[in-house]
Amino acid sequence: MARTISSTALSLLLTVVAIPAQAKAPTDCWEIHSLGTLGGDFSNATGVNDAGQVVGNAATEPRILDPADPPVSLLRAFISAPNGGAITEILTPGFFFGTAAAINNVGQVVGDSTIGRSFPVSYFTDPGGGNVQVTLGFASARDINNVGQTLWDVSYPNFRAVIGPNEQPDLGGTDLIDVTVPVDAQDINFESVALNDAGQVAVNAGPFFAPSAAYRWSSYEGAIPLAPDADSSHAAGMNEAGQVVGTLQHGGVSQAFITGRHNTSLTLLGKPGDGNSPTGINNFAQIVGTRPLGSEVHGYVTVPFIVHRSIDLDTLDEVTRDGWSELRPVAINNRGQIAGTGTISEEDRAFLLSPQSILAFIPDHDGKHAKCFRGAP
Repeated sequence: MARTISSTALSLLLTVVAIPAQAKAPTDCWEIHSLGTLGGDFSNATGVNDAGQVVGNAATEPRILDPADPPVSLLRAFISAPNGGAITEILTPGFFFGTAAAINNVGQVVGDSTIGRSFPVSYFTDPGGGNVQVTLGFASARDINNVGQTLWDVSYPNFRAVIGPNEQPDLGGTDLIDVTVPVDAQDINFESVALNDAGQVAVNAGPFFAPSAAYRWSSYEGAIPLAPDADSSHAAGMNEAGQVVGTLQHGGVSQAFITGRHNTSLTLLGKPGDGNSPTGINNFAQIVGTRPLGSEVHGYVTVPFIVHRSIDLDTLDEVTRDGWSELRPVAINNRGQIAGTGTISEEDRAFLLSPQSILAFIPDHDGKHAKCFRGAP
C-alpha cells in the first residue's frame, strides 16, 4: 500500500539529509615540533613543564676555543619557548659541557656544567633560563619542584642524595636535607630521579656492584621500598600524587610497574620480559616510555588514568608523515604534551608532541590511535 509523507515528516527528512553539509571532517590528533639544534647535528630532550617549555642539551656550531686548535662542536644546555618554540642556549659556566636536567612550571631550570675541562658543578636559573647561578660542586642536579627546592646527587666527600633551597646552599651542608635509605652510606650508590612539591623523592640506591632498589623517600615517611619482594628495582619517574613508575626484576626477568596514588601498592604493567621501560608520568597517571617492536624501539603513551591501555607513538600518521621514527619520550606534562628525542633525516632531534584533542589519547578497538575530527566549514 502506498504511503504518503506528511509535510512535517518531509521537513524532518530534509533536515536530516542536510546534516552531512555540517559533518565533521578528520583532522590530525597530534602536532609534532622539531626543536632543532644549537647549530650542530643533534639535540636531546630531558624535561618539559606545563607551559610546553622543553629543556635538554644540543650540539653547537663549531666554535674556536683555542686559536691553535680547529673549531669544535660543544654540548650545551637549552630551553625552548612555550609549546615547543625556538630553543635558546643556557649560558652555563665553562665552555665544554652543559646540560639541563629539569624545568619547573615557573620556568626555572637546573642542570650540570663544567668549569675548565673537568670540574663539574650544578646550576639553577631564573625563569626562562637566564641568570645562571652555580650551586654545588661535585654534584649533579636531578630535579626541581615548584616550591623552591632542588634535588642533587652529591659525589664528594661521599655519595648521597640531598634536597635544598633553590639558591646557592651552604657548602657545609647546613641548608641541605639528606635523603636517607637503609644502606651503609660509605658503600652506597645513589641515583635520585624525581622530587615533587610534597618533598617526596624517588631514588634508586644500593651497595656498589650490587643490584639497586627503588625507594620513595620523604622527611615525614622515611624511605619506603617500592618493590621489596623483587630481586632489584629501578624508579624512572614520579608525579605529584607520589606515584612512581619504573621496572623490577624477578629471576632475571624485567617488568614495568606503577605504584598507587598516595601509597605504594604495586601494579605490574605489561608482561614479564616484554621490554616495557617507563620514563615519565604526569598527574593524570599517564605514562610515557619505550618498548621493543621487532628490531625497533617504539615510544608509547598511556590513556589518562588507564595505565593498561597505550598508544604507539611511532605509528601516528602525523609522526610518520613528517619523517620521524624511533621516538623515545622522556617526560609528559599535565596537558599531555610529550617531550623526547627521535630520529629524523637520520639524525637525533629533540621534539615536543602535542595532542590536538582529547580523542588523541583514545585508542580504537584494534589498539590503534583514534581519529580526531573538526567541524567542516
